[in-house]
Amino acid sequence: MSAASSSARILINQLKKMQKEPVEGFTVELIDESDVYKWRYYIKGPTDTPYENGIYQGTIDFPEDYPFSPPTLTFTSEFWHPNVYTDGKVCISILHPPGEDEMSGERPEERWNPTQTPETILLSVISMLSDPNFSSPANVDASRKKANQELPPGFTMPEPFKFKPEPSTPLNADDEDFEFEIDEDDDIDLDEDVGDLDEEVIAEDEE
Repeated sequence: MSAASSSARILINQLKKMQKEPVEGFTVELIDESDVYKWRYYIKGPTDTPYENGIYQGTIDFPEDYPFSPPTLTFTSEFWHPNVYTDGKVCISILHPPGEDEMSGERPEERWNPTQTPETILLSVISMLSDPNFSSPANVDASRKKANQELPPGFTMPEPFKFKPEPSTPLNADDEDFEFEIDEDDDIDLDEDVGDLDEEVIAEDEE
């Protein structure tokens, strides 16, 4: 089984689970149903922050060797935050490649590992909106603000509106219209795959 077909099946299962069991604060969908590696997300701004009531969207780009390598998460809505680059790319530790980084001071357990999921990533982003990391800024100008309550002149938060509802037709990997090709012989059990990944991570840590 190729790495691409394995990661595609994992992503399909994770997307279906997130649509079937939605978590308050965000929704996800495929940008193009023929490409399971590119997702769109919608995050509702957390309460008691400048982002409250705003709906912010962006993209998640997964590598073909997911979940061994982290995805890239980018805001496509205009965004002002110490941990978001000016191009919208999110900079948080769990999206950094596995291993220790002496320059940043991040410990291996703070960085990416294969047990992370799109759900845990988006929950971390929501946490980031409420509690920015000023010690490791991606946007230096934003980090100079004493608190995330201070916004640059001319920056206007989106007007509140109803949170985007769940897609009317959740993704089904068995649908005839689903165009992403996976070998018919591929039979992946998500729980078994993640269990195997956990064992590999533990084995690497013991070494």
